[in-house]
Amino acid sequence: MRKNLYEAFTLVEMLIVMGILIILMAVGITAGRFAINRANDVAHQNAVDQIYTGLQAYYTDNREFPIGTETPATMIAAAGVLGQYLDNGAFDGGTAATYYYMVSTDQQVVLVCVAKGGLDDDKELGFYCNGNGFGATEVAGGAITSKDVAFGTGADYTYISTPSTGITSSDWDGNAWN
Repeated sequence: MRKNLYEAFTLVEMLIVMGILIILMAVGITAGRFAINRANDVAHQNAVDQIYTGLQAYYTDNREFPIGTETPATMIAAAGVLGQYLDNGAFDGGTAATYYYMVSTDQQVVLVCVAKGGLDDDKELGFYCNGNGFGATEVAGGAITSKDVAFGTGADYTYISTPSTGITSSDWDGNAWN
């Protein structure tokens, strides 16, 4: 009796293995995208926190925050008002985003915000803010009451997304200020 020398996987077995691989790839890609988006959010939040820390140091020396005509880009530049308070070589604004700076007319209340959804919040993810002006009528009319401003039509989102008098902004392109 002759024995079959060639044994192989059947077509059904191969299709099952390929199906499992496709499912694993889809799960891996989804998890990877979530991790990248989360890392970008953290980079944006850290940048806002770093700018606010520099503003606090500036306030300690000058007893007021920089004037409202300053933009985030000009403030943190080496020759800017925050240049001496920040390690500009270590500043990482994350991926492309718009940063906003708001200060009261008496220069005692300030908020710094970033669009989490790219330039001008293109992806509609909302804003992250830091400062001492949450709920203060001197800045944003008291509309911004929390660090995380969700996308939507609320007063806080509308105030930041449609910049008016008292808000300056700068676009970060992922490597440097535009």
